[in-house]
Amino acid sequence: MRVLMVSSLWPPHLLGGAERYAAALAAHLREGGHEVAALTLGVEGPDVAASVRAVPYRLDEFAGQPRRRRLVFHALDCWRPDAGWVLRRAAAAFRPDVVHSHSVQGLSAAVLAGPARRRLPHVHTLHDYWLLCQRASLMRADGRRCDRRCPSCALIGAWRAVQLRDRHPDLVLSPSRALADRHAGVGWMRDRVRVLHHPLPPPPSVPRTAPPGAGPSLCFAYLGRLEAHKGVTVLLEAFRRARIPGATLRVAGEGSLARDVAAAGGGVEAVGLLDDAGREALLARADALVVPSCWEDPAPLVVNEARAAGVPDIGSRAGGIPELVPPAQQPLLVPPGDPEALAGALRRFAADPGRYRRDPEGGPGWTEHAERVVDAYRDAARGAASRRRPDEPRVTTQGE
Repeated sequence: MRVLMVSSLWPPHLLGGAERYAAALAAHLREGGHEVAALTLGVEGPDVAASVRAVPYRLDEFAGQPRRRRLVFHALDCWRPDAGWVLRRAAAAFRPDVVHSHSVQGLSAAVLAGPARRRLPHVHTLHDYWLLCQRASLMRADGRRCDRRCPSCALIGAWRAVQLRDRHPDLVLSPSRALADRHAGVGWMRDRVRVLHHPLPPPPSVPRTAPPGAGPSLCFAYLGRLEAHKGVTVLLEAFRRARIPGATLRVAGEGSLARDVAAAGGGVEAVGLLDDAGREALLARADALVVPSCWEDPAPLVVNEARAAGVPDIGSRAGGIPELVPPAQQPLLVPPGDPEALAGALRRFAADPGRYRRDPEGGPGWTEHAERVVDAYRDAARGAASRRRPDEPRVTTQGE
């Protein structure tokens, strides 16, 4: 099959798990004999068939942008006709059998409505809450969780629902039940959502020198964006309050809180942004991974990385995280945004690490996952075909 992926960002410009997942899926689809190209927001590259102009900035450049430019970004994200035009040109040139959209922040709903205009089968994977919230996180600008949707987000969500009411994706994939349930109120999505958890990565190539918690001192690890909604500030405060003798906290990533991490002291080590090999090396030294998300984290990839490496998880009972953590480690999950509760979880682990130890976990990997995605493509194609008039020619595929 020929697959046109739509993602605001694409390697080498990555922001989070959504882009990492989309790029990895593309690689595994190619290994399976499929052809993949990408449509992006301001990112060029050998895999990119077309790019929508990044106005006023590319998505990974949002940190430090003044409020005025952020307002322009959000305003354009309500509707960008040029995104639909670029999709149309990309479809005409690449002639995909299916469009698979991912995180589309900055491209507006025009890029999600475009495939239906072209009678193209369309699968959309949920990675965040963009269909419900202008920030895609259900978080306020000051970093607080939204107990209820604010009027502006409710209005934007309703507007996007109207835009997609008759031109919506044929099938929606969700990496967690929690994320799917949060979108239950989106009318056009009813009966079109399929939960498909992220695959487990292969066992790490970096061997451990000792089982987690077996050394003389504990090493906790954090891997992710250094932003408030990821719970970095909460983690730093919790680690300070826990006061675990000899323990270290190694924090990997980049973001607006990088200086806070570097200045934390007291056993906190800032290790910066890591590549895949660096991530494996960090997990090989870690006794536990901390995932302190303050937002309803849909399905953080790093939890699966820890599962594959046999590293216990400590973190927030939020979003899709509880679905990924085994029963024995559920006591290490705490309410999001509560540094004292997280400090208590760190102390519980330190008191008896062996209680939470586990072997590296196997399970559905990328090969099986890619096959299930291709099944979704075929189902979407059948759905699109059933809506086409008998006398209407198929104009979007080739090689069938």
